[in-house]
Amino acid sequence: LAEAAGGCCCPGASRNKFAYNEAGQVRIRAGLPIYECNSRCRCGADCPNRVVQRGICYDLCIFRTADGRGWGVRTLQRIRKNSFVMEYVGEIITTEEAERRGQVYDRQGATYLFDLDYVEDVYTVDAARYGNISHFVNHS
Repeated sequence: LAEAAGGCCCPGASRNKFAYNEAGQVRIRAGLPIYECNSRCRCGADCPNRVVQRGICYDLCIFRTADGRGWGVRTLQRIRKNSFVMEYVGEIITTEEAERRGQVYDRQGATYLFDLDYVEDVYTVDAARYGNISHFVNHS
């Protein structure tokens, strides 16, 4: 990682501090944005600052809960603390549209809205129509 920070990568927006340690675990304070290397960098796909881009690395299973609460996600593998598991995927909509849809979802008894409010509360991810396995993670 030290070599990566030395010159072949460009974590510019993160002020030359990578978000991950050598094992791919998040090492920065919760709530801070994570900037990964990308097509503008000189590094390759094996760069330690490209964790989310590699996708899901665990065998995950969608299951119906026995107590009737709905669906959930589990794995039989040990997941180390601060490890990337999956990204929340969905349709990016404005906060105004999220408010409108949220009222409909509340009447239906389900919502899949996730606010993207790091800098400004402008966008929301809605996983109701488009998504991945993260749609089934129980957030309660």
